[in-house]
Amino acid sequence: MKNVFKKICSGIGMGCFAFVAMLFVASAIAGDANTFFTTRNGAEWLQLAVCFIAISIGFYVPTLVYENEKMAMWFRTLIHMLIGTVVYLTTAYFAGWMKAGLGATVVYISLALVAAGAFWSIFMSISKIQAKKINEKIKEKQQSE
Repeated sequence: MKNVFKKICSGIGMGCFAFVAMLFVASAIAGDANTFFTTRNGAEWLQLAVCFIAISIGFYVPTLVYENEKMAMWFRTLIHMLIGTVVYLTTAYFAGWMKAGLGATVVYISLALVAAGAFWSIFMSISKIQAKKINEKIKEKQQSE
C-alpha cells in the first residue's frame, strides 16, 4: 500500500510538472502569455490540470508491475502501457478532447501510443544508465578487494 501511495504522489507531481511545462511552451508558441491564457476560462484550466494529473497517475501507478520479476519484461511493459493508454483515452473522452468518429479515435490512440512509447523510452534509458553506474561500482569494489 505504501508503494501505491508513493506512485500516486509521483504521478501527481509529474502531472503538475507536465501541466506547468505545457503552459510555458504553449504560451511561447502563442506569442505571449496573455494571448494564450485568454483562450480558456478558469474552469477549463482547472479541468486541464486535473486531466494532466489523472493521466500521469494512470501511467505511474501501473509501474508497480515492474516489481514482479517473474513476468517477462515485454509483458510488464505491455501491462503498464495498456493501463496508461486506457486511462489517457478515457480522460481524453470525458474531457472532450476526442471528437466522435473512427478517424479521430485512431488519431488519438496513435498519439497516446507515441506519447506512452516516448515516456517509456525515457524512463528505460534512465534505468539503463543507473544500472550501468551500479555495475561499474560493483566491478570497482570487486577489483579493490
